[in-house]
Amino acid sequence: MARNAVIKVLRSNLKRALRSGRLSETEGLLGQLKDEDPLSVETRGLELETLIASRRWSDATKLASQLSELYPASARIRYLSARVHYHNKDYPRALEQFAESERIHPHWLSRRWLGKTHTQLGHYQEAEASLIDVCTEHPQVRLDLAWLYERRDDPQRALHYLEEYLTFRPDDEFAKAQRLRLRANVLAADELVAEVELLRDLEETIPAELLPTYVKRLLETGQGAAARQFVEHQSPQWDERTSASVAWECHRLQAYDLALRLFLRGLPAFHRDYKYLSALESAALHCQCAAEVMSAYETLAVDNKRLYGRIKSLKKRGVDLPNSE
Repeated sequence: MARNAVIKVLRSNLKRALRSGRLSETEGLLGQLKDEDPLSVETRGLELETLIASRRWSDATKLASQLSELYPASARIRYLSARVHYHNKDYPRALEQFAESERIHPHWLSRRWLGKTHTQLGHYQEAEASLIDVCTEHPQVRLDLAWLYERRDDPQRALHYLEEYLTFRPDDEFAKAQRLRLRANVLAADELVAEVELLRDLEETIPAELLPTYVKRLLETGQGAAARQFVEHQSPQWDERTSASVAWECHRLQAYDLALRLFLRGLPAFHRDYKYLSALESAALHCQCAAEVMSAYETLAVDNKRLYGRIKSLKKRGVDLPNSE
């Protein structure tokens, strides 16, 4: 087979493996392609796409930087580099690269990711324009619109787009969980409380998606004692992410004792999240329980050395250390 034909077949097979998520095949195909055609923009782009699919983000970041310099006129390289910046939460650079990709070669995927990036940056009108433009022909974009409208504090509209999305993807478990959570948000406080209480009376499992809003509604309606009793009895069964989700609602409503307890339960999963740690420390200082946080940090600092710095910072703020005067 002629060399050009071999390259064409390898590219086709690699793209097919990437689309199908067959990551075990991609490395071998990529190696063969690099042997045959190592320097072309197509091969380098597929190499970057493989790193992204494999979630090798450190390597992808380095390669994206190199390829952006080498191939500034490639819409594909711009798009893939923007995906890396988006994952790294460098949204301004992601926006710049997605926009340049769309300028060079208009495509619905670049417009979709422009919308998602605008949403992250709080540019809601721009996000809406980008996403509405492509959602008719690409129903999966309705999931992004649902997220946009939730960010805009419009749960009814968000729920509308989630329902539309699920008519096309009825088995999407993530979307079904989001729908359940949004339904909880649009229920009146008494309706949601009654629904959860019925589940408790029937000894049914309360869906995790209902828990943050349920505790929030109890606190908002002055039922702090009921909220604390509920958390005390139910939280031992919650995983770290559920605990964290409820903790955020408690923190926003200044129920710092509940927030502290639940943030600590979720800490092993979030000890690298700066905002999470700041909220945890804020709750601890309000409760005069910072020593408890420092003890938890000490346990986790073996894997996250930055926690030692946060311990020192808490000490300098004059917190209540054991045996301190």
